[in-house]
Amino acid sequence: MGKPETDLYFNDAYARTFNAVSRYVTSHASRFQDCEDIIQNVYSRFYKRISEKGYDDIESAEAFLINIAKFECRSFLSGFIKRRDKVKNMSDFSEEETASLEAELSKDVPLLDDVVNNKILAKQIFDDIVKSDEVVGRIFYLHFVCDMKLDEVARRLDLNVSTVKTKLYRTIERQKKKFDL
Repeated sequence: MGKPETDLYFNDAYARTFNAVSRYVTSHASRFQDCEDIIQNVYSRFYKRISEKGYDDIESAEAFLINIAKFECRSFLSGFIKRRDKVKNMSDFSEEETASLEAELSKDVPLLDDVVNNKILAKQIFDDIVKSDEVVGRIFYLHFVCDMKLDEVARRLDLNVSTVKTKLYRTIERQKKKFDL
């Protein structure tokens, strides 16, 4: 890494701002699937910036990072639109590209041996939730990962608190039945 003082500043800023940046990105990203990549890009750009130009001129690391997050959310949306418009359907792929894509999609994602079973199950449940309803995925992420209260989640997603509660509790019940919990 860089200089020790830069690393200390970065680590401190990361610890203080991660929840706020995650909340912002989760509630503003065009696609929930992009959130992790966007957050990683935000902090990578932040580290590069403070390594190259210092951090004395940064009054608020959180405000600075949120500005980077705004840009990254817009960048991911425009990149997604360009990719979507570029490839309309599978017929646009050559036979080699189709075979390669099918092989990649059919690969089983290997699980790490040391991952605890309940963490694996939690990920499967969360992935299932996100696949079925992106709004519910955002609710779960903001509530359970970012520790936001349901009224905060409702405000962030511009929903009624009762809607958030209903979606959350119905989904929990559905997942209990689906995964025999």
